[in-house]
Amino acid sequence: MKTRLFWSMGILGLVLFMAAGCTPSRVKWDKAAMLEVKKAAVVLYTVPISVQYRDDPKETKKSMLQMAAAVANTNNGGHAATLAAQTFAQSLNEQNLSFKVMTPQEEMNNSAFVALTKKTVATNAEEKSKMEAERTKSQGGMAKALGFLATVGKSTGSNPYHEGVGPDGFPEFGLAPEWSHAPSALMGAPGEKEYVKAAIAALGVDAAIVVNDMGMSFGCTSCVGGTGSGTTGSAFLVTVVDKDGEEILQMRQWFSIGGAQAAMVTYVVNPLQHDSLFKGHGEKMARVFADYYREEGGK
Repeated sequence: MKTRLFWSMGILGLVLFMAAGCTPSRVKWDKAAMLEVKKAAVVLYTVPISVQYRDDPKETKKSMLQMAAAVANTNNGGHAATLAAQTFAQSLNEQNLSFKVMTPQEEMNNSAFVALTKKTVATNAEEKSKMEAERTKSQGGMAKALGFLATVGKSTGSNPYHEGVGPDGFPEFGLAPEWSHAPSALMGAPGEKEYVKAAIAALGVDAAIVVNDMGMSFGCTSCVGGTGSGTTGSAFLVTVVDKDGEEILQMRQWFSIGGAQAAMVTYVVNPLQHDSLFKGHGEKMARVFADYYREEGGK
């Protein structure tokens, strides 16, 4: 009897431990400062350059078959970010939170913000171009080839993090290489904090929302050999920054089933259904954000 009780308690403890591991706690939350925020704007929404299949959105490991299938999804991140960021903002406004959010589409109707994003995108591109030119000049032959392979998927600028992509017209400052240890959605890259503060001023909002979705990926539910019902997964960080550049909320969350489903065959999602998956991804992220926000005492 005692053995059975001990075993049951052990199983219960393991389940509780696993459940706790599935819902990582926030890193920082200034509730008083958040209550001062009445209007915010999503000014950075960074995802991988290519949204590809992952067994686990928190991990980047792939089988040979999955790597072969990834060729079908090259450079689709910008389009994914554009659709997901829009529905993320729209869906947040449907969650009855204490603040409203400008959508990216509304932001791009603001001439001052558009001028800021164009300048920032150009500056970042120029910096990366200079760094790449310096690397190419200092390398030759086999060393050049090896150097290129070593930097695939990483930023070529002074930002040491993985290069990502944002919605159309928006800049990016990098993706965190590891979701579980990154303390903030901000990467600390040159010009990043300045851009965020300038965006807040240009848009006339109380705070900026920064999303770093390094785990945005295709996933599969009820699959056999990569064939079944396709969806999207996420391992993301959200940071809210006030007018003074202070980080008043940091959230780390993930999900393995997005807000939409599509046909998947051998790890490849039907291209005609990508848009619905990307839109559903933003909607699901907003629900996860809002649920966790309320659970932790936000309003």
